[in-house]
Amino acid sequence: MTTNNEEDLGDVRLSFDGYWIWLLSKRRPPYPIMGKYLFFSEDPNKLREIGLAEIREHGFHKAKYNPTPLEGRTESVLCLYYRDDSRKYELAKRARRYQVKYRYWKSDEDTLKGRYSAAFLQSLSPEDRDAFSGDRAVDQNAYALERSRKKRENPSRSARP
Repeated sequence: MTTNNEEDLGDVRLSFDGYWIWLLSKRRPPYPIMGKYLFFSEDPNKLREIGLAEIREHGFHKAKYNPTPLEGRTESVLCLYYRDDSRKYELAKRARRYQVKYRYWKSDEDTLKGRYSAAFLQSLSPEDRDAFSGDRAVDQNAYALERSRKKRENPSRSARP
């Protein structure tokens, strides 16, 4: 990444927002994005390469991955955005070749409503679980998680005189 948190790879632009690295095709998708396919790996560089390959070779237009796993977790996640779940089996085959975990499709509606798997929610601290649950926007989840983490790291900063 460059100092302005963006990198131009010619056909794909990378952008870091402080939590996610976004992979954005310079071609606009000819469809509305309604959700994402999820891939997990302990190697965030592998997720980056998968995202780039899917955009460059398989007709996807947008992806993001977290270069640093959530606290207490060992895996990062790649979200590969698309209009529907029609490509889930094709992606399952490639995920096996990529040698990563693959969790099929998740709609944006489920994300916005705070619907996460029970296994994921149980793996979080109570504070982080609260940040991911409930009916709120996806960007607020990341913000709330970061705020919760900072409070735990610096409890004196959150106390008022």
